[in-house]
Amino acid sequence: MTAENRTLVTDYYTAIWSGGPVSPDIIEHQATANFSAQGLADYIAARRAAHPAHQIIIHHTLSEDDFVFLFVEEKLGAGEDFARAELFRLDQGKIAEHWSAHVRDEKQRKNQNGTFDGPKVDRTKDYAQRFGAQFEALDLRGFDGGELETFAQSRVPEYRQHSPKGGDGLTGLVDILGKAKAAGIKVSMQRYRTLRDGDFLMSHRLYQTTPPHPLMTRINTFDLFRLDEQGRAVEHWDVMEEVPEAGLLERMF
Repeated sequence: MTAENRTLVTDYYTAIWSGGPVSPDIIEHQATANFSAQGLADYIAARRAAHPAHQIIIHHTLSEDDFVFLFVEEKLGAGEDFARAELFRLDQGKIAEHWSAHVRDEKQRKNQNGTFDGPKVDRTKDYAQRFGAQFEALDLRGFDGGELETFAQSRVPEYRQHSPKGGDGLTGLVDILGKAKAAGIKVSMQRYRTLRDGDFLMSHRLYQTTPPHPLMTRINTFDLFRLDEQGRAVEHWDVMEEVPEAGLLERMF
């Protein structure tokens, strides 16, 4: 059913961004859509009306059980682009629930990679199923527990970074967290859902810092990893959307 689910969701997503109807019974978690189906329809209509050259390109599609995740490039025109993460839950073959995040694609990058390039899911591999729980446990220790040495176990040294905000290599991540730790900033990570598909793993997370860190104040994050045969991340993409008010968190997740 997962292949059918992927087709259903990609068709639905393409349709609603082309002016088609939003499922009226959807449980909506997108804050900018006012947490409602009508709000999502209004949000899409307003975005398309404001940007006549509007275009969406789906770059990655993952599925597991009743969940489908899309990593999307949204092109508004005049060189203005957004990265979007779209997570759907299906119930008996119908769209039932939706979570999302979006962020402007920064052109001033800390690495030479593209936000949307890189390999697609290889479903001949089972690395995410085999190593997903281990990988998530190591990341919890690394981020939430401040055990920075665990990142050497969960990522290869030449770790390729597609997020504009991070440098390539394992040191790019560790340096950011190391400086935060040295400054007395506590990073917390809460994982809500994980999708494992072939050699890709998507983790929906909330990152927070105390006191606030400029890159991780209160962030609704969809992290996308490509794993190798030892369960280590070799590439990473993300969509990190700042949550303006703590009161929104319960409905967003």
